[in-house]
Amino acid sequence: MFAAFKKVRWEGVRAGIVLADGILAVALVRRVAGGKPELLESMSQPLLTADPQASLRTGLDRAGVANARTCAVLNPDEYQVVQVESPEVLPSELRAAIRWRLRDAIGFSVDEAAIDIFAVPEPARQGAQKMLFAVAARDTAVQRLVGSVKPAARGFDAIDVPELALRNITAQLPQDQKGVAMIALHDQFVQLVITRQGTLYVTRRIDLRRALPFGDRSQNDSTDIDAGALALELQRSLDYYESHYDKTPVGDLIIAPCNDRAASLAEALRQESSLRVAVLDIREHFVVSRSGELLTDWNEVMAFGAALRSDAPGD
Repeated sequence: MFAAFKKVRWEGVRAGIVLADGILAVALVRRVAGGKPELLESMSQPLLTADPQASLRTGLDRAGVANARTCAVLNPDEYQVVQVESPEVLPSELRAAIRWRLRDAIGFSVDEAAIDIFAVPEPARQGAQKMLFAVAARDTAVQRLVGSVKPAARGFDAIDVPELALRNITAQLPQDQKGVAMIALHDQFVQLVITRQGTLYVTRRIDLRRALPFGDRSQNDSTDIDAGALALELQRSLDYYESHYDKTPVGDLIIAPCNDRAASLAEALRQESSLRVAVLDIREHFVVSRSGELLTDWNEVMAFGAALRSDAPGD
């Protein structure tokens, strides 16, 4: 996504960073050609309010991030992803044209937004309008993230969004070869991605607060989520994927992060759908240096996904 920083190479290793509500989450991943990615480090810690910059630098030094290529992830309230028609303009004019089309599509002023785009696969129907995913991030949020991370991480070279962080994870799963759906549980919503062979086809933020008491955190399990309502929304997205792209049905749903809430929801969704539902256990698909690192909250999952970022063009 937003890549504009001088790269510092540290062969095969990338770090992912999330800064959210005074919390620093970091993941460090080594990728080897032909082998499984290895999670070298995963940590989450509060930043000291008295001197958050020094606390950030200490945390990154502790995780061994200083010399790694580093990707940070925007928080959910700092950006929007919108699917828009691809304008018929010269490549040099594309971002300006997209910015114009986003004027009435995002919840903040487009004049105060940093804009980037990534491709949407071609639809199956001939003659259908070509689409793009446009990411509009609050420019103040981008600058704040750059100002915080860049002084502490010399290899800082990119900023991503949660949708792409999740895509980076599903791209490493065997189910992705035939198509896989993944949902990540945030306190306020469910983030869905549907991918196939490393390509993001569908992304939706499913906000069920009207029907589901997300604000009632008296029980830390899936009782705050109506599994039947969620299953219906998932099926609508899967039907769109199959019909719009003429793909075979997706049979697998992965839930993250790996905690009791996800496990309880997985059990409920097995009763509400025909999908094979599993909770993401990274030990099944990745090399994990430390047995206790299971990515048990949203920030840790996003940091891990950012650390899996590919250096291929367009990522």
